[in-house]
Amino acid sequence: MKLNTILAIQSFQLLTILVISALRITIDKFSPHVDNIVSKASLRAKLILHCSPLRYPVLLTKAFCVFVRPLLLSGTQSSNKTLLELSQSNADSLKDFSNFSYTTRLSYLGLDSLQCRRTKADLSMCYKIINNYICTQVVSLFTFSSTKQTRGHSRKLDKSRVSSLRDGHTFSKRIVNVWNSLPERVVMSKSVGDFRHQVNKFHFCDYCGNGI
Repeated sequence: MKLNTILAIQSFQLLTILVISALRITIDKFSPHVDNIVSKASLRAKLILHCSPLRYPVLLTKAFCVFVRPLLLSGTQSSNKTLLELSQSNADSLKDFSNFSYTTRLSYLGLDSLQCRRTKADLSMCYKIINNYICTQVVSLFTFSSTKQTRGHSRKLDKSRVSSLRDGHTFSKRIVNVWNSLPERVVMSKSVGDFRHQVNKFHFCDYCGNGI
């Protein structure tokens, strides 16, 4: 009886997710996934610029949002977020205002940094959980603050003690400070659409940093 040898593979692609067989909880192990995302995004950005000789900022911005940014957002939970942000910075660097800073270009084009978009997505998910729009028990993730003496809105969340840096980056921990900073009118929005509309008026610079 002839036995077939099964070859070991280092990684394989499942839809848009690169699965690495030797993955460990270290930052460097995410680099193949991030490098793959950045290379594809850079290639698409160069093709868009090559096919657009007139370089109209409005058209290029729409093309970037449709063809490039979804790739970068697929790596939002990876550890090397700075490299993803740098890729967006290079993609939206047009000849007419290449001397301006990244934040200035984003403001001119009406775009958010990737980190700011992640924060807004986290806030939307938090709103859905608190208002029972999804099948997740609020008590399993959050605890409402019982203190009524402090500033803030009526739906403030308690921030539990974080034992490690990894725990501090989990959804239920990283969203508490941002959620508690929202005004009362925002957290008491009547619908998800209204909440997102209100949140889009904020930039969350204190929580998002400067992007790169």
